Amino acid sequence: MQMAERVMSPRGPMRVPVHVFAPETVPPPADALAVLARVAALECVAAPVVALPDLHHKPRLETPSSVAVATRDAIVLGLSSPSPGCGMALARTALTVEDVNEERLDALFTRLAERLNPAHARRSLSPDEVMGVLAHGAAATVAHCGLDASLLEHIEDRGDAFAAAGEEADVEAISRAVPAELRQIGQREFGLVGRGNHFLEMQAVAEVVDQRVARAWGLHVGQIVVMIHADSGHLGAFVGRLYAHRRKNTWLGRLREWRYKVPLHVREVRSWAEARRRWPYFSPRRWVPIPADSEEGRRVLCALRAATNYAYANRVAVLAVIRDAIQEVWRDDLPAPALLWDAAHNSIRREQVDGRELWVHRHNAARALSSPLQGALPAQPDALASGPARQAASLPYGAFVRTGQPVLLPGTCRTSSYLCVAGEGVARTLRSVNHGAGRTTEQFAGEDDDGSITRLYTYTDGLEFLLFHLSDDGLQAVIQALQADAIARPVVRLRPLAVLKGSKP
Repeated sequence: MQMAERVMSPRGPMRVPVHVFAPETVPPPADALAVLARVAALECVAAPVVALPDLHHKPRLETPSSVAVATRDAIVLGLSSPSPGCGMALARTALTVEDVNEERLDALFTRLAERLNPAHARRSLSPDEVMGVLAHGAAATVAHCGLDASLLEHIEDRGDAFAAAGEEADVEAISRAVPAELRQIGQREFGLVGRGNHFLEMQAVAEVVDQRVARAWGLHVGQIVVMIHADSGHLGAFVGRLYAHRRKNTWLGRLREWRYKVPLHVREVRSWAEARRRWPYFSPRRWVPIPADSEEGRRVLCALRAATNYAYANRVAVLAVIRDAIQEVWRDDLPAPALLWDAAHNSIRREQVDGRELWVHRHNAARALSSPLQGALPAQPDALASGPARQAASLPYGAFVRTGQPVLLPGTCRTSSYLCVAGEGVARTLRSVNHGAGRTTEQFAGEDDDGSITRLYTYTDGLEFLLFHLSDDGLQAVIQALQADAIARPVVRLRPLAVLKGSKP
């Protein structure tokens, strides 16, 4: 298969090349490439910039989506999203398509809309509990929600950004890095999907592409799964703006943000020189480097890790809501949905890149690791062999030591999505995979001819639309590009049945 990788060689101010992994039939957008050329000219960038399939640029964001950038010794918030820890999760259920009908979908999504409505946010965590979530991530929520602790093996880094960095969470440091007002927001907004492009989608396994991996992951045709796209709420959104002026904002939002941001920085100012140094956090500069090995850099990293932990825990809490709603609509003794995989697609973390320790910034791109072991897959879902396999199953591979980590590749609520597995090609992409194919899919807007529909529900109005499905042409183009460079390969194809969103199409 022909490789899809293209290389923009350094020219003019560019210091490093830009490696573009794009479908042959979808030219990479010129506006996104122009911004990436500027990123490649930054002095702190220490490796080729990676542009993944579904590359696109939103003018209100500093850096295009589906991008990974590695820096040497600086944290640059503008190279990722202002929503740290935003990510996706997929859970398999004990239901099949034969268990699902319109009446039950209406009953299920009515319950979900009521319990996940952001307008009904209420204080659901105590001050000690929200601090536990910030410090320990998903583990702090498992017992709180009555879930099995084994699900932590199915979250990247077991849902704890501090442990992944080799650090023990310091509650006092978190208190200094995340203002009390933001922690109060976190108390009342916990366990929500949110608005914007976030969603909760019920899907059916329509096709198994890789039988071996699907069997190891406990998936089969006709099975019902649930995909969640959620983040760290307003707590994370404000954390992502404390040390940068983010383009994605409104004047009202910026005034609200400054209520927390200005006091945080003013109390640190001891001289005019210090005030001038902090001014870039308020000025419209795209990429402001913060030395990672400085007091301020450590505080930024502490805040980002705490917000990421909140995002992991938040998605676990949403999973508990789904469990309760499914059991109410079907039956109480139905097994709870089993989390297959949860990963952030907006992150900044220290990683090994070609033998060097660098800071990898991902914007709408998930970290993905291919399998470190060869050999037959276990016969039972999620089973791990003994000996070397068991030893290698510690972080970061968890339960996926023999298969490689899952990759969630959603299309849109009117097309298929894919669950993929990471391939050896991630060694060339800073171990990154694009977080979806929605923008490319939208370029192929022809309606599918099989009459399939998605039931779209909103938080306040219930069933809003019956959406006829579109063709999967754009999604297939992205899949082909990922396969061509061995970045990821499909395991199962998923078809949407119903979706809950905070915004209408």
